[in-house]
Amino acid sequence: MSNKNHLSNDEIDDLAKQFPVAKKEAIKDKLLFEVKQWQNGVKRWLDKKNPFKEDQRRFRLADRSLKQKYASITDIEDDLSGFSLLSQKSKIPIDKEFWTSEIEELKNEPKSEQLVNKLSGTDKASIKYKSSNEENRFILRTLLQEQWLKSLHQSHSKWELEAIEEYRRRFLEKISDWLNLLQQLDDALSDLSLDTGLFDLSRANLTLSDIERLKQWVTYISEDEGVKNLCDMMGRLRQSGKTRRQELVKNTISVQAFVPDVNSKEEIVGIHLGRDVEHALPQELALLADDEISILFDMKYIEGKLICFDMEGSQLKEKSIEEEILVQVDDKEEHGPIIICVDTSGSMQGSPETIAKAVALFMATRANEQKRNCFLINFSTEVETLDLSGSVGLSKVIKFLQRSFHGGTDASPALDYALKLMKREDYKKSDLLMISDFIMATLSESLQNEISNAKENENKFYSLSIGNMFLEKKMKSIFNNEWVYNPSNCSVHSLHSMVSEI
Repeated sequence: MSNKNHLSNDEIDDLAKQFPVAKKEAIKDKLLFEVKQWQNGVKRWLDKKNPFKEDQRRFRLADRSLKQKYASITDIEDDLSGFSLLSQKSKIPIDKEFWTSEIEELKNEPKSEQLVNKLSGTDKASIKYKSSNEENRFILRTLLQEQWLKSLHQSHSKWELEAIEEYRRRFLEKISDWLNLLQQLDDALSDLSLDTGLFDLSRANLTLSDIERLKQWVTYISEDEGVKNLCDMMGRLRQSGKTRRQELVKNTISVQAFVPDVNSKEEIVGIHLGRDVEHALPQELALLADDEISILFDMKYIEGKLICFDMEGSQLKEKSIEEEILVQVDDKEEHGPIIICVDTSGSMQGSPETIAKAVALFMATRANEQKRNCFLINFSTEVETLDLSGSVGLSKVIKFLQRSFHGGTDASPALDYALKLMKREDYKKSDLLMISDFIMATLSESLQNEISNAKENENKFYSLSIGNMFLEKKMKSIFNNEWVYNPSNCSVHSLHSMVSEI
């Protein structure tokens, strides 16, 4: 097979120059993976589309027959028929008259069986003629198959080169379209300070329709100022939260102080036993005044037991002192996990659902950027979930967000699922954001109590109401903060005094 079934590094580099997004590690890996898949698929595609498959099969059978020493007139005529069919298909002419005349000449030679009947069985001339007739048929069939094979190779190679070039062209068009959409998407996300590399694109089997849908959501965010401001507000959940505490810390200071100096004999600081005669106490020196008891002085001196003044001085030096003090410490509250509940009921159809999913995608991407665990819950009267913690293919997120129930609205199953999630170690101290039009029934008292308990465990609940429907009093009380987005005038209102903590 031709080397044309490979894309050169120059062609891949050209794509990277044309679309800078292709230089990103995840997208570059995905591109190389697609190229490898293309290269592996060329042979299968060529085998499937090969128009000369039947000609190749016919020739293989004829070649096998010749190798088994079959070379009858019928065999040669069958070969010529196969050669002629190939010529008609490939438009490569053959000299059919020449081969037909050669076959007729072989037919006109006396048949060896007739010679054997007329001549004696020991006639060497008849045996030689018979051998010559078979040899001529074998030679003719061999020459015919050589020309047939040459034409078959020529026809197949010409088609293969054209087919591979067309396959390459289609593949490059597909990849260019894919990269073009990704580039547009990357530019749009860059305006929102987001990054396409936040999701594992090497695992994402993204189709052009997936990217188009994603681009639609991102464009909605970037072009609608109200949604853009809304996403900006959503993205600051707990971002400015701080706690203050007192902490005991060690502090080292330098002071000037007099420190003892044993080498300086400035003042008496005590007494000691020794042989220091010049500092001996007067009562010890008094022993020398009496010849009879002076021997005691000598003995005490020898034994080092003279009572002597202990003398030392002091020197002014810099000294390091360690002390413990109480200080006020501001702790920036760490980002907790985020749980996003998206209402996909019938009342959300159209613009509200598009806004809800655009915000959900923005929040999921921002959570990934901030290394926060993230969990998506689609709800109507039932729920579907997707855990975004770790590395998730972007196509999986898009396909999940494309789903809609279009039934009634019941937030209870979604909140119940989220509350169970908050009891897990990896979803403690979560921020829950519910996006809905809140055209729904009031939550049960038991569920509201569970939410209150979850809030006491440092979980926070936020609501985003799409439309001009404000939460009724009982629903409002369960959320730390409520935002209302009105699509008609692109305005965003933040309710509750707790907005200051966002």
